[in-house]
Amino acid sequence: MFLFRIALILVLVICPWVFSCGQLHFASVNGERGYAAMRGDFRMDLDNGFVLVPAVGYYRMSDTEEDESGATTKFAFSAEYEAADNLKVIAGASYIPLRLGFQNVAYGAGVRYTPCYRCAGMRYPYVSLYAGQTRYKIDAYSDGRDLPGRFKTYSTAARAEAGGELGKFFFQARYEKVIKYKNKPSADVAANWTEIPFMTAVVQGFVSDAAAARVAYRTRWISPYAAYARYKYLAHADYGVSAAAGLALHLGQTTLSGGVEIFEQDRTDTRKTYFSMSASTTF
Repeated sequence: MFLFRIALILVLVICPWVFSCGQLHFASVNGERGYAAMRGDFRMDLDNGFVLVPAVGYYRMSDTEEDESGATTKFAFSAEYEAADNLKVIAGASYIPLRLGFQNVAYGAGVRYTPCYRCAGMRYPYVSLYAGQTRYKIDAYSDGRDLPGRFKTYSTAARAEAGGELGKFFFQARYEKVIKYKNKPSADVAANWTEIPFMTAVVQGFVSDAAAARVAYRTRWISPYAAYARYKYLAHADYGVSAAAGLALHLGQTTLSGGVEIFEQDRTDTRKTYFSMSASTTF
């Protein structure tokens, strides 16, 4: 939590010049036993075709003393370049410092293409492709016991996303797939930070693939939204599912939203419910 606050101070106090042209976004969820996850990013438009996006995230599994001292933090940075009016090139990297015997570094690149202003009644349709690698170093089993030696592996993954506006509806769909693990993790070794598309909550475990969709109904003042994801862990035969729904309130250049996220990681797990809120503003 301390690192998360420091990162916000750096953006809000030390670098006020970035407010001239950009968008600040913050999202958080809270759940049972003190579970909390928070993410923030700032899109800095340099007005020369480049957009820089520093980001930071934080989560803890519970508010007990041992878990709070080992809460996980993630730092990320990405850059976008408008190579043409309808084509953007994207590259990014992230770093999770060692916490609870787990750390990783991820990096990748991709493109986002908008074929036309309006196609078959849909406005601003887009397709994006992204590929990258994540390198893991793990010193502990998922139950907290120390591994006899450090486990190292890396995964190569790719994702595809498409979306667009149809009337007042905005649709998005994404598919992510791990193409290969150098050393396949065993069932008792887990990743401490796993993101599910269109969800704010952070889960644990190595996910091999995920498919998700999101829809929002946009009006001048409010925009209800819903999302659904289906994902598969390497250690489970069944697919996990998650769903989210909420309402966004538009106040000028600022948007506030609140909702709920529900996760069912496998058929034997207890369903987990998280309450989310987010805020974004454009300068």
